[in-house]
Amino acid sequence: MRKSKRWFLGTIMVVAILSSASALLAIDDTATRSTLCGLEGVYIKIENIDFDSRKELVKASLSEEGLQMAIERRLDAAGIKVATDETFRKSDRVGMLYVDIQILMPEGSARRGYTVEGEQITKPQNDKKYFYRVDIELRQRVFLARDTNIKGLSSTWSTGSMGFRRLQRIRTDVLDQVESFTQVFLSENPKS
Repeated sequence: MRKSKRWFLGTIMVVAILSSASALLAIDDTATRSTLCGLEGVYIKIENIDFDSRKELVKASLSEEGLQMAIERRLDAAGIKVATDETFRKSDRVGMLYVDIQILMPEGSARRGYTVEGEQITKPQNDKKYFYRVDIELRQRVFLARDTNIKGLSSTWSTGSMGFRRLQRIRTDVLDQVESFTQVFLSENPKS
C-alpha cells in the first residue's frame, strides 16, 4: 500500500477513535447544569498534554503551566473562586474542573524541500496542524443512594471537542470551552 494511502487510513482511524470518545463525554443539559448549584469554587486539574516538543507547547501557551494561569485568570475575572487541591479534598462545596488534552501529530505532515544541490531536506514548519481532543469536566464528590457511606468522584457536567488545528487554535478552543463552563457555573450560582 502506498504511503499516502496508509497515512489517510491512519488519519481516518484516529479521527474515529477521538470522536467516539469525545461524543460520549459531552453532557450539558438542564439536569447536569443544576448539579453546579451551590458550588463555592473549583480546583483546576490539567492532564495528558503529552507532546514531543515541549518548546512548541510553551511557545503556543499550551503547556500545563500556561493553561493553568490562563484558566485561573478567566475564572477569577468571572468571580469564580479558584481553590487549591487541599481545599478541594476537604470541602464538598468545591468541584474539580478537569481539563484533559490529547494532541497527536499526524504522520507524514512534515514539509519536504530540496537544497540547491538537489538533496531532500525537511523544512521547518511553524504552522503545523495537529489532531487533538479536549474534554473539560466538572467532577464532584458523590455517594450511592443505597449506601451513603460509599463515596466517589464523578463527572456531573462536561463539554468536549476535537479537530485538526494549529497549537494556538487548540489553546483558543480550550479557553472557549472554559468560557462555556464559566457561563454555566454563573447561571447556576448567580451573584447576589
